Amino acid sequence: MQPMHTLIIGGSSGLGLILAERLLAEGHQVTVTGRTKPKDTKATFKKVELHVPDLPTAMEELVAGLPEVDVLIYAAGFFQSGRLTDLSADQIEQMLDVGCRGLIYSVRAVLAKQEKLGELITITSTSGWTPRQYEPAYNFVKSGATLFTSAMAEDGRIAKVMTAGPAGMDTPFWRDEPGRDKTSLLDPNWAAEQIMHYRTQNYRYKYIRIDKELKKQILSGAKH
Repeated sequence: MQPMHTLIIGGSSGLGLILAERLLAEGHQVTVTGRTKPKDTKATFKKVELHVPDLPTAMEELVAGLPEVDVLIYAAGFFQSGRLTDLSADQIEQMLDVGCRGLIYSVRAVLAKQEKLGELITITSTSGWTPRQYEPAYNFVKSGATLFTSAMAEDGRIAKVMTAGPAGMDTPFWRDEPGRDKTSLLDPNWAAEQIMHYRTQNYRYKYIRIDKELKKQILSGAKH
């Protein structure tokens, strides 16, 4: 029996790479994409840029060269700060490509090739439901990714769908952000543990907020 194949878009660092390692430990065949090959991993690496002129073709070519995808995890993302008029057009376009278009076209490419998908997990952010003056484009892509993912749960070709929205995590993604309160950052390994736990449950669509409130509920013995 062939091992399950998981494709993680944006899996070469941060939470995506942690999930890759956990899935490898469970016996999955894992392919991760990113701009830089991660060190010390048995995952297959594919160099993929998301901010490119023909993103639909890039996603189609990626998926065409892979074995059938059983689990698709979209973990690509980057933080962008600035009021709307502070951001250049290219900065906004990059945010749209990485935060929204990459997700849409990767799911589209998988379904166009194989007409089915066992599991879709989209990693968003608490910024998907918390508007902030200096995160307008970031707010837009995270909330859009959340709604898009929930819409895909209505597509009968995908067996189960999860949106996971973590708060800021203690990774270089946030550590290098000037002025950011580092004391409230979550342990990314703990965030990955929650995703791995919840994905084993029986559901059609699940939306989990991975934040301090969830941690309080777990510590208090609430149903997990």
